[in-house]
Amino acid sequence: MEIKAQIRVLEEIQKLDKQIYHLNAERERIPRELERLRERYADEEKKVKESEQRLRKRHLEIKEMEGELKNKEQTVKKYQLQLYQVKTNKEYSSLEAEIGNLKADASALEDRIIACLDELEEADKDLQEEKKRLEEKRQEFKEKEREKKERSEQINRQIRELEERKKPLLSQIDPSVLSQYRRILERKQGRAMSALKDGACEECGFMLPPQVIEEVKIGKELVFCGSCSRILYIRNE
Repeated sequence: MEIKAQIRVLEEIQKLDKQIYHLNAERERIPRELERLRERYADEEKKVKESEQRLRKRHLEIKEMEGELKNKEQTVKKYQLQLYQVKTNKEYSSLEAEIGNLKADASALEDRIIACLDELEEADKDLQEEKKRLEEKRQEFKEKEREKKERSEQINRQIRELEERKKPLLSQIDPSVLSQYRRILERKQGRAMSALKDGACEECGFMLPPQVIEEVKIGKELVFCGSCSRILYIRNE
């Protein structure tokens, strides 16, 4: 088959290869997109775990304060009983002052516990909201993951179909011509050919010498753009 006729076939192959290139590019993006979604979910999960940890720590702090309060109250009761056993006014006054200090400390501690319990209640509400949002994000991630996997399978089917459509066309091209086409295709992101447009290479915009344009029109051999190295052709209107 003459080069001119092969170029016409290459045009059809190029159309299919463009589709394949874009489908491959989309398929390659899917794992990265899924990883970004996974990272966002993991970030939210980490925040929830940190909130749970803070809440547990707060519970322990309150428990410690409650234990301290109980000790103070027991000490107050103990000292109050001792009031009836002291023998001097000085001992009585000293013990009474100590009871007063303990009661003041216990009252302040009780206020702190109440304030902490209020904070804990609010923090627990916030945590429940965070958990709810996390579950929503988990469901969203699972749905996106399912969609992406389905799309990946769909792309695989489309590529196989396009490759099948290419086979009868490829069989019409000389091996040497096909080798050059494929080499350029790999380097040029799925675009091995470029049409002439207003005296220039349509892909890169390089203005072509009249002699090169004439060679493309004659079509006796492959002609390449002096700038981007693509195979030049005249679009079949």
